[in-house]
Amino acid sequence: MSKIAELIEFLKDDPNDNFIRYALALEYTKIEEFEKAKNIFDKLILEAPNYLPTYYQYGNLLVEIGQSNLAEEIYKKGIEIADSQLKIKTKQELEQALFLLD
Repeated sequence: MSKIAELIEFLKDDPNDNFIRYALALEYTKIEEFEKAKNIFDKLILEAPNYLPTYYQYGNLLVEIGQSNLAEEIYKKGIEIADSQLKIKTKQELEQALFLLD
């Protein structure tokens, strides 16, 4: 069973598991199924806005597909959330990603 198929099976048991949805988006990104990954990240941002790992990876995906303006918004929102959660390392990673956009 492929990793994607396995993650989809896990989601059947718990469709709101943020980590599994995040992992599935990463797997789709790896095989360049960018629209599927983007849809999952969008849903995560809407339904679990405090799930911090989403912001860095989603921003990177957006850069990859040529949507740097949206990536900038995502990174900035992630920086706000990392700051509010006192996640200094994650905040720094997001700030670095944002800096590299310029």
